[in-house]
Amino acid sequence: MTRLLLALFLHAACAAAAAQTLILRPAVVPLKGETGQSVTQSLAMQNESDVALEFVMEAKDVVVREGARQFVEAGRLPDSIAASAVFSPPRIRVEPRSSGSVSVTFTLPPTMRHRAVVALFRGTNAVVTGKQRALLSLGTLFTFTVSDRISIQAQPLEVIPPSASANAQLRSQVVNDGTEPAIPGGMGIILDEQGKLVGKVPFQKKRLLPGEKATLVADFPGDLPTGNYRAVATFDIAGRPLTLSSSLSVP
Repeated sequence: MTRLLLALFLHAACAAAAAQTLILRPAVVPLKGETGQSVTQSLAMQNESDVALEFVMEAKDVVVREGARQFVEAGRLPDSIAASAVFSPPRIRVEPRSSGSVSVTFTLPPTMRHRAVVALFRGTNAVVTGKQRALLSLGTLFTFTVSDRISIQAQPLEVIPPSASANAQLRSQVVNDGTEPAIPGGMGIILDEQGKLVGKVPFQKKRLLPGEKATLVADFPGDLPTGNYRAVATFDIAGRPLTLSSSLSVP
């Protein structure tokens, strides 16, 4: 299981609670199905802090506006997925150095403009460090794919030459212009003037909801002597390749 922390909300008087560790598993739940279906998932919260923590369970819809994610209170949207959430139990107390679990059921509405919802453990008791207090909340992101309309549009490949303090970098801004979540990943290669492979490097994967934008980046770890090169990036979009290329000159 992944130990990735998805800190979707952090209500804090300050950042002093960083020493208090919470682990929520799973961090992301990608699901495929059809509208009208119900899905149930168990969520486990591990409390590695020195105090007992209490949480109220909530759900919020995740929407994309102007290319970025926003969280909307359950029921505010006409096709709210969060409004269907049923938590068992609805509240939980997790003792120090212990764990607890909650199950959540979502029912997909007949029509869906959005494809994501977050199941949130909202902290109700403060973590105190010295004179500082903080309320901690973590959430699991659920994404739903209900069709095969997956599409990613990419801007031209940008290649940043190496410098005295940084390696060469390949970058491309992408946008999910389809109706379903997508996780574009890819590989970048650098060729010399004779077309010989100099090296390759993977792009960092990013999960994109419909309408969401991101910049995919690959940092080339090797040295590049003075000369002219060609960089080629190939992305995997739900099994379909997308290839970009650009020239690179190293003075």
